[in-house]
Amino acid sequence: MTTKSSLSDKLKGLTKSKDFIKKSDHYKRMIILGEKIYGRRKDLGLSQSELAKKTGVTQRIISELENGVYAPAYGVSEVLYNRLAQALKIDRDYLFSDKIDRRTFELYAYLYQQVKGDLDIMQFMKLPYFVDLAAVKDLGFQISNFSYVRWDYGPFDKNIYAYRTLFEGKKQDIKLLYIVDFLESIDRALKPLPIDDGERLKKLSYKTAPMKKLNATVSGKKGRGEKLDMNCA
Repeated sequence: MTTKSSLSDKLKGLTKSKDFIKKSDHYKRMIILGEKIYGRRKDLGLSQSELAKKTGVTQRIISELENGVYAPAYGVSEVLYNRLAQALKIDRDYLFSDKIDRRTFELYAYLYQQVKGDLDIMQFMKLPYFVDLAAVKDLGFQISNFSYVRWDYGPFDKNIYAYRTLFEGKKQDIKLLYIVDFLESIDRALKPLPIDDGERLKKLSYKTAPMKKLNATVSGKKGRGEKLDMNCA
C-alpha cells in the first residue's frame, strides 16, 4: 500500500509540474495545427507531396505536421508558418492562432451555407452558442472551442473575432471533415431559430437556461463577465 501511495503521489506531482504542463500544451497545439493543415489541404484537393512541393519541405515533414508529431527543437518556424499559409491559400492566423481550431472553422463555414448573405456580428456570436447548447444536450460536448461568458449583448467569447477575420467578406469553400457526424444536431438547433435576424437571436439567447441561471436580462448587468454553465439546460 505504501508503494502504491508513493507512486500515485509522484504521478500527481509530475502532472502538476511546469515542465509537464508546458509539454502537454505543446502537444495539444501541434494536434490542433495538424487538424488545420490536414483539413485545409483537403479543401484544396492537394496530396501531401503536392503541399510539400508548394511549401518547399519534404512530404515527411507535412506528414509529421498533420499527425501532430513534428517536433524540432525550435518548434514550427515563422518561415514555415508563412509558407504553409501561402501554399494553403489561407490567412496565416488560421494556422498560427491558438484561438482557432478546425472544427469551429467548419461550423462557421456550415452556418454561412445556411444563412442569406454575410453573418452580422450578432449572428456570428449567437448561432454557435445555440448550436453548442444543443450539442451539449445531444452529444455531451460543445462543437465550438468557445468558452461563453455573459456580456452586454448576451453569450460571448472574444475569440469569435479571430474567426470573423477569416470569414468577413469572404466565402470559404471547405470540406466538412470534423463536424460531419454532428450535422443532425446542428440542423436541429438551427431549425427553430430566426437565423437571419441577429437582434432576435440576441433576445432569444437571454431566454436560455445558462443566461437565466445568472438572472441576466437584456437591459441589465446581472452576471456580466461570468462564465455560462452550458450543462444546466
